Amino acid sequence: MPIASSIRPVQDSRFVESTLSLSRDTAPPLRPLIAGTIFAVVACVLAGPFDTDGLPLPSRLVFWLVLIGWNSVKWWLWYGWVGPRTADRRSAVLAAVVGALLLNATLPLEIDLMFRAIGRPLALSWLGLYLMALLVAGSISALIAALRAPRAVPAASPAPAPSLLAQRVGLPDLAGVLMVSAEDHYLRLALADGRRPLVLFRLSDALPELAAHDGLQVHRSAWVARRHVAGARRDGRRWLLVLADGSEQAVSETFLPAVRAAGWLQTKL
Repeated sequence: MPIASSIRPVQDSRFVESTLSLSRDTAPPLRPLIAGTIFAVVACVLAGPFDTDGLPLPSRLVFWLVLIGWNSVKWWLWYGWVGPRTADRRSAVLAAVVGALLLNATLPLEIDLMFRAIGRPLALSWLGLYLMALLVAGSISALIAALRAPRAVPAASPAPAPSLLAQRVGLPDLAGVLMVSAEDHYLRLALADGRRPLVLFRLSDALPELAAHDGLQVHRSAWVARRHVAGARRDGRRWLLVLADGSEQAVSETFLPAVRAAGWLQTKL
């Protein structure tokens, strides 16, 4: 019994805390709500619905500022409380309906009190009061619904597929690859760190993975990165690329137009 009695207050306090807690994440954002409230107040002051156009401007301004401002606060608190409990559209609609029934119940009284506060007892019937209440509540509900409407989230771009060639070599990616040349059924890679690993891989499968990097296929059996090209020279009728490590790579006639268009043949050695 002592243990149970010591646990119950903790459980009760947690229940009360979770029941009364407000979530600013699910409540409407304050800045747009304040801006919308000010707009609604100005519109009602200028339009003067329900005979408020006969009121002096200061009285009209106070009337609508207090009435709409107070109800905006009520709806903000309501959605801050029920927001975490509305996980789907059905519960959100139910929260809006219940909120309208509960929060609007006092609106006729609030309207009557506001008219009495400015010295103009209201001559409208209770039906008229409810119509005015619906006007105020409808405006605020529409504003809250607009602020809480789900925003379109741009679809995340799919992550690039991991490079199989990089995995074979033990690299995180192919950024450090300077040259790839075919040797029978294998590929010889020249890496920026000086290593030249040999892996079982086809050049035709490697080229799509290298397409995202700045380089060109210069021969049916070779791909070269731009930063690895130091210059070019003629050897009879054929072109040779002089690479940064001092080696040379022939350019075949098939790939010569692309190499020339890339400007790799302008630096002659």
